[in-house]
Amino acid sequence: MKSEQLNTNLLNDIKKYLAFLQFEKKLSSNTINSYWHDLKFFAEYISEYLDLDEFKSINKNHVRDYIGLLNTYNMNDSVIEKKSSSINRSISSIKNFYKYLATSNLINENPLKDIITPKLSKKIPIVLSVEEIEQIMNSIDTSTKHGYRDLTIISLLYSSGLRVSELTELKLTNLFIEEQIIKVFGKGNKERIVPIGEKALNQLINYINNIRPYYARKSNSKGYLFLSNRCMKLSRKTVWNIIRVVVVNSGVSKHISPHTFRHSFASHLLEGGAGLRIVQELLGHSSISTTQIYTQIDKTYLKEIHKEFHPRG
Repeated sequence: MKSEQLNTNLLNDIKKYLAFLQFEKKLSSNTINSYWHDLKFFAEYISEYLDLDEFKSINKNHVRDYIGLLNTYNMNDSVIEKKSSSINRSISSIKNFYKYLATSNLINENPLKDIITPKLSKKIPIVLSVEEIEQIMNSIDTSTKHGYRDLTIISLLYSSGLRVSELTELKLTNLFIEEQIIKVFGKGNKERIVPIGEKALNQLINYINNIRPYYARKSNSKGYLFLSNRCMKLSRKTVWNIIRVVVVNSGVSKHISPHTFRHSFASHLLEGGAGLRIVQELLGHSSISTTQIYTQIDKTYLKEIHKEFHPRG
């Protein structure tokens, strides 16, 4: 009975915080669900492992012990394994929660004030070789309307380095065919201009003139470039499925998502001699440190070539 009461007290504080995030901060339901997940486990740890019933009873050592257990620990007889990105998100959730408790005068001292979230080692993303991209594109049956639309989608993702969300939001008014550029609205609705390669441009023109009218025939397409059979703009999930099927049929064995073509776009530009700042601008990265991951891809590629072809590689 005591344990149940402890758990209830802790969770009630969390629920008040989640209400604050929803109604005061106007955060999305997905973000609030992430906070709920992270803080619920923290509350269970406090209740079951420390036998405490108030967040103000937690000190810095308790927090450090919890962070140490986040890699793999038992909770309610189940083993939870967390990736480093999930661990950092959990720490961030708890830190923000305690900031709320402090500003609301619900705690006297913030035990997470000096806790530093460890830096993540950036994973080198998967990229495709030029040959693999050609293999994927050549595998598509462009004699069908769906096939030609799907080829145009993949060609544009690779040619212009678009995010899948940017691709699905494209409208005809975003295209400047004569100038061979596209106006894209990226994260935070930030506008940028990106060029279209000649091959992708020709495929795009053919799609607009000969294929898109088939999809737009049923109702008002609202001007979206890529449409489904029901004349609706394509969803991100649909684009993912299109690429999954195309890649399987192509015989390319890498784990590929729409973002893989964006990674390949950036990597191939750098391999060809493009400057880092130019690639940053084309990708719409707010910080060049995000773009620098692609220099690591280039180094990795050079090491692989050296290992394969050098007699002492």
